Amino acid sequence: MEFAHPEWLLLLLAVPALTLWVARGRRRRARDWVSLAQVGSPPGDGGWGWAVAMACLIVALAGPRWGRASGPPLPEGHDVVLLIDTSRSMGAEDAVPNRLGVAVEAAESLVKALGAEPGSRVAVVAFAGRADLRIPLTENLGAAEDALRALQPGGIRPGGTNLGAGLEKALDAFDLEEHAEGRTIVLFSDGEDHADTWRLALEPLRRGRVIVHAVALGDPVQGHEVPAGGGRPLQYRGQPVLSKRCDAPLEAIARATGGVFLPLGLKSVELGPLYRDRIAPLARQRRAALHPPQRAERFGLLVLGALVIGLAGSYPYPWPMGLRWLAVLLVTLGAGRLDEPPAAAIAAGNAAYAKGDYAAALAAYRRASELDPRSPLPRYNAAATLFQLRRYEEAAGLYRKARERADAGLRTKIDFALGNTAFALGDIAGALQAYDACLASRVPGTSYDAIRRDAARNRAFVAQQPPPPSNDEEAGQPTAAAKGEPPEKAPRDGAPSHSQASGSSAPSPAGGSQGATPTGQARMGGAGGFGA
Repeated sequence: MEFAHPEWLLLLLAVPALTLWVARGRRRRARDWVSLAQVGSPPGDGGWGWAVAMACLIVALAGPRWGRASGPPLPEGHDVVLLIDTSRSMGAEDAVPNRLGVAVEAAESLVKALGAEPGSRVAVVAFAGRADLRIPLTENLGAAEDALRALQPGGIRPGGTNLGAGLEKALDAFDLEEHAEGRTIVLFSDGEDHADTWRLALEPLRRGRVIVHAVALGDPVQGHEVPAGGGRPLQYRGQPVLSKRCDAPLEAIARATGGVFLPLGLKSVELGPLYRDRIAPLARQRRAALHPPQRAERFGLLVLGALVIGLAGSYPYPWPMGLRWLAVLLVTLGAGRLDEPPAAAIAAGNAAYAKGDYAAALAAYRRASELDPRSPLPRYNAAATLFQLRRYEEAAGLYRKARERADAGLRTKIDFALGNTAFALGDIAGALQAYDACLASRVPGTSYDAIRRDAARNRAFVAQQPPPPSNDEEAGQPTAAAKGEPPEKAPRDGAPSHSQASGSSAPSPAGGSQGATPTGQARMGGAGGFGA
């Protein structure tokens, strides 16, 4: 057991004094009872019951927690950033075809291993003298492999090697959404660092709970020429530049972040077994240690117990026995409202939404979010309601907050909703980006296939729209989308109707803006869109 506000427990110091006061009153009543020549024991006044009830209320104020909270788990999968050194020294041919080629082959085997885990995401960052994000975190592992194959030695200017810049860019590649298997950077490099700034990146990596595994490539003993193009070696003051592997910085980075140092050398190695045996377990252990299970709030039980004990101790009662039990029952039901389940608030919001009472629905969803702040569902439904109210900026913000904790299935719907909301705001680029994220989803199921089909149709439509106005006069005139009005032929909503528990796609009614249909706990909700 733990307490959210243990300072309230200091009030328990008053309980002994209260107990003495109750005992003193009981002795006084006993003396008076005897002086009246009565036999037996005097009737109680409920003092003991209310003393115990007071102690229960004090403990309730301290916010006791035990057991596990019923909040949703983190999304499945593992977030991995592949940090690839593309400096000119990675073109050295001590490995076949060269150091970078070996790194790409090993990284591709790692991507294939990630493909066996649902919800895993990969990003690719290339670096030399500076770093460049080649592909952001995505579940589209094929796109990550394409980005790896496109890397070339010396493809980033300025040249040289700056491990610190690469680590900073890799850390920035992680978004706010955290997956159940944790966050990992896999660094591929020959270790020759000319800037020597990598130590500055270690503390941000530790704060971000990121593990870095370092894969060292190249010959650590003999230096090898660095190609400069045209079949000639890179020269400095008339002499060929020789490069050999330097393990010290790579080992230090891996050790400081709890990772593994792998001196790969000159031959490509299948990293799938290493991922399954070392990389994935380490990330899982780190995340579990830093995010222990949340305990459930139990103050409502103590409030209920205090009221029942207090009433039960108040004898004699001025009411008949039936009314006594009715009073206890009403108090029990009232105390139960103190611990209202979020599902009840969501159900109330859904009922109000179905009636078109969007203000009441929004209030209910916000209440559900307060009751279960870790769940993405109330925020998702509230965003859908805000879309109906044409409060698109607020809807977009809530969709993004819901996405941070959503599972892969709900993220698919949220990405679709964000595309429609961005289009309503006149943000063509944002809409295309959100639709692309939806299309990159690999969640199986006919309902998700329907969402992706609608996302593809909507994307094709949005891509044909003219760019935003470039001059100030035109920019001052809102477009139809920005005003919440559907264009002549607007994209499909793809949101299921409230009665469609299967979540299959259905177009919104024609002729007006159509928001998302909210969802209950297990049912899929819709996404804000426009009439077909």
